[in-house]
Amino acid sequence: VDALEQSISRWLPSSQTSLINRNAAERPVTVGSDLIEILLRARHFYETTDGVFDVTVGPLLSLWGFYRELNALPDEAVVKQTLQKVGLNHVKLDIKARTVFFERPGMYLDFGGIGKGLALDRAAVVLREQGVQSARLSIGTSTLVALGAPPDATGWTVGLRSPYNSNDDAHFATVKIRDESLSTSSGAERYVELDGKRYSHILDPRTGMPARSDVISATAIAPTGVESDALSTAFFVMGLEATRAYCKQHPHVRALLLIESGDAPETVYVNISNEMIKEQQ
Repeated sequence: VDALEQSISRWLPSSQTSLINRNAAERPVTVGSDLIEILLRARHFYETTDGVFDVTVGPLLSLWGFYRELNALPDEAVVKQTLQKVGLNHVKLDIKARTVFFERPGMYLDFGGIGKGLALDRAAVVLREQGVQSARLSIGTSTLVALGAPPDATGWTVGLRSPYNSNDDAHFATVKIRDESLSTSSGAERYVELDGKRYSHILDPRTGMPARSDVISATAIAPTGVESDALSTAFFVMGLEATRAYCKQHPHVRALLLIESGDAPETVYVNISNEMIKEQQ
């Protein structure tokens, strides 16, 4: 996990990602296998979510103050200008030459929305190679990978808490997972507040604006950590109907969304059977 971070973290000046961000707008930058793998994965989710999941969204995050303090809403013209620096379709990956090139200046890569999932997948491979058949791996509070099941159980039970409920023991739902991953995204962890209104750190790369769906939190369940990590972010932006459409096209993916609905939030399950659910009344 540490070796992967040393390779892909944009916050470490010596990482390959930092090398790319400094030079790829001027010339193709030669990269190693970690960068090839994560860029291929990121491109897959960029394409299947129609650009909602985008690892080049960093310039927008900087504009909106999620890397610094924001004192006023960004001007619409500045947002449009910043959007010119965003779009994974403008990152050219030459697999044979093992190089990365930015077609536009000012672009940079940030794998924060997918890196935890890849790290957990790598750790799970090591455990399986060592004969471990039952384990639950997590990084932070948003992503976990489950191997097998605990003794005398059908799966690992995961409680889901509303991001606006301060009681750590209060879950709006629980699910059971086995040999798969679960990730949750919400706008409560990081945000900027201006004139009494909160703006989520999860941005829509298509508009340059904070996500404006009615989703309070989005949970994705998928075979790998990379997939659930990327898709929980995408589902938060996409909203309910687009998430349903995605899961219909990708039946191996499941989702659980907490939706704004009248006086009380509504829990919506997508591709999740009754056997997986144990709701808290």
